[in-house]
Amino acid sequence: MTPWISKQLNSAVKERFPGAITVAEESTAFPGITAPVRYGGLGFDFKWNMGFMHDTLEYCSKDPVYKVYEHHKLILPMEYSFSERFILAYSHDEVVYGKGSMLGKIWTGPPSGRSTTAGTASPG
Repeated sequence: MTPWISKQLNSAVKERFPGAITVAEESTAFPGITAPVRYGGLGFDFKWNMGFMHDTLEYCSKDPVYKVYEHHKLILPMEYSFSERFILAYSHDEVVYGKGSMLGKIWTGPPSGRSTTAGTASPG
């Protein structure tokens, strides 16, 4: 979708459906996805942080002994978390086509080393 179409779409949605929320599935560093159209942004309410899901699941699947070497996967996103209004969500894409269950991805190793992720939200 081109920036012009995104701006027009989001402006029309806001005008015709007050209270509606639009979310961009965006994996690039294109700036202004969630900035208002009047300020040069695309006007989406939120941007889905696609890397969050992958990095979090990978971190949680590690043996606790090795997690100390993986903390950067959870810390790095904090550097840009205030640049947009992010939604941190898990996708059904992670469990389709034989990829296994979410529980199997998060709960690995002995019970003492199991990790869970719940209630995660972006501060932005």
